[in-house]
Amino acid sequence: MIELPKIAVAEDEIVSYDSARNRIPFCDEIDTEASIPMPPPHLISQLAEFVAGATPTVDTGVTEVMRDSLIDTFGCILVGAAEEVSRLSRDALDDVAAGDFPVYGSALRTRPESAAFLNAVAGHALDLDDWEIPGNSHASVVMLPALLAAATDNGLSGKSLCTAYLMGFEVIARLGEAVNFEHYARGWHTTGTLASIGAAAAICRLWQLDADRTANAISLAVSRAAGLTRQFGSHAKPLQAGFAAENALGAARLARAGLTGQAHVLEGDQGYFALTAHQDHTRHDIPFSRLGKRLALEEYGQVLKPYCSCGYTHRIIDCARQFHGDSVDTSQIEAITIELPDFHAAILPFRQPANRREALFSLPFCVAMGLLHGNLTLKDLDRERWNDTDVRALIANSEVVPFVPSRPQLNYDPEEPDRLRIRLRSGEIRVTEERFPRGAPQNPLSLDEVMEKFIANASRFRESAADDLEMLKNWTELDDLLPLLESLGVMT
Repeated sequence: MIELPKIAVAEDEIVSYDSARNRIPFCDEIDTEASIPMPPPHLISQLAEFVAGATPTVDTGVTEVMRDSLIDTFGCILVGAAEEVSRLSRDALDDVAAGDFPVYGSALRTRPESAAFLNAVAGHALDLDDWEIPGNSHASVVMLPALLAAATDNGLSGKSLCTAYLMGFEVIARLGEAVNFEHYARGWHTTGTLASIGAAAAICRLWQLDADRTANAISLAVSRAAGLTRQFGSHAKPLQAGFAAENALGAARLARAGLTGQAHVLEGDQGYFALTAHQDHTRHDIPFSRLGKRLALEEYGQVLKPYCSCGYTHRIIDCARQFHGDSVDTSQIEAITIELPDFHAAILPFRQPANRREALFSLPFCVAMGLLHGNLTLKDLDRERWNDTDVRALIANSEVVPFVPSRPQLNYDPEEPDRLRIRLRSGEIRVTEERFPRGAPQNPLSLDEVMEKFIANASRFRESAADDLEMLKNWTELDDLLPLLESLGVMT
């Protein structure tokens, strides 16, 4: 045993604690030779074996979800590359011109980790990218930049990208089932946590790593999987997506080289699940028993966004759009009441936004835009409409009323929809509600709408050739899709 130097401390200066007698034992009272019992390392092993060895049968519907997600995410990267957070991030890196991997929406090329970081930041800069239900994360904007940066010298086929994406999504969804919504409610930004871990697994599948190396990559990714919802409304939110993509690629690279992590890092009283969510170990185990029985992407789908704001504002925007136009004279609105689940409202703190970052997380602003304009677009953000007199008037008359959901394990409970109440000066009360947002699997966007959104986003970068757009619709069938993405997304 190492001898520690004796330090004289007055008795009344000792600060001590333990759960039984409020006392910390001194070093010489601890048996350092005794082994500490660890939980069996089965959760990461289950994930790794599935990721490395599964050969899933993919139906047309699942392929179409992935098709739409890449098109949508790539458009978000192109339009987000011009945002302040993206420009400043490029300026901050000193290795931007030190590699071969494209930073989309620019003429720059850099090393793989920096490309993954910068493309993910751009893709999340405007909160326009898709998100998924069980993990409550923006999975595509982490996985796709990480996978594109992990592409090998042989290129990247649509089939290999689809398989890797499926495996990563499976990990994110099952982790989400194990920890949510306690994990999210505690303030963890799951795009930075769960999506990062899943992206590491996706890269392992792309590189065809064995189960042992995949397990190590997942374990190493856990150590750097972080992100806080308290950062919403600042540059840090899209930066957290960038950190997640960079972490995923780094963890997979380290594991491929033979570095290891503890296989039991997820479970037990001091494991990641208990520390960041809850200690119901039975709930931790259940999702993993479902691996291979039905693909999570088939079960849950993705939520694509028609509006450039936090996804938790979208049901309310849809409510407001029902009153747009001839239905309600906005000048006669005396009071607006916005009702939604408390854990949705908790991450939307901004009443009167001061800038576009806050506008993305302002319920009163989003409602005002739905009522007045029937939409919320990038042009509205460019025009800083939160400063418009009529918008400010509606914001001033708005009240957000969160409710405690009866089934908090459901992200969207169709039995407890978001609700918008409007009281007119005449005393009339108008009420509307929405169960699922437009763009959710229950209310999906068509391929034409997905392409329309992509064209609107990409056109802010540069006009695209019609032939390239037609090929983009069929990217899942390409032998190498990287040349197509470069033709659409790299300045020459």
